[in-house]
Amino acid sequence: MSNPKHLPPQALDAWLVEAAEHLDLAPDSVSIATILNVAKEVAHGVARPAAPLTTFLLGLAVARAEDPRAALTELATQVNELARAWDGTDLGGSPAGARP
Repeated sequence: MSNPKHLPPQALDAWLVEAAEHLDLAPDSVSIATILNVAKEVAHGVARPAAPLTTFLLGLAVARAEDPRAALTELATQVNELARAWDGTDLGGSPAGARP
């Protein structure tokens, strides 16, 4: 039996279907490739811990959109560009609820 923590990305389908159904979301509403690409860009351009936090923020923004599918593509592109350009010098603000 293989270790589920080391499955290829396409093996995430079963997990995402189950998680989406549990959260009362359409299983096909998740673009695995888009989300993983954002996580990769953020992890490499900003920091690894920023990847899940950023994809969560992306999900919140997509949920507010009139056309979530179009918003995911557009907003993911914007976040990827932001992560690629990030140089870490703008450390002035912290989000509400952030650690001190």
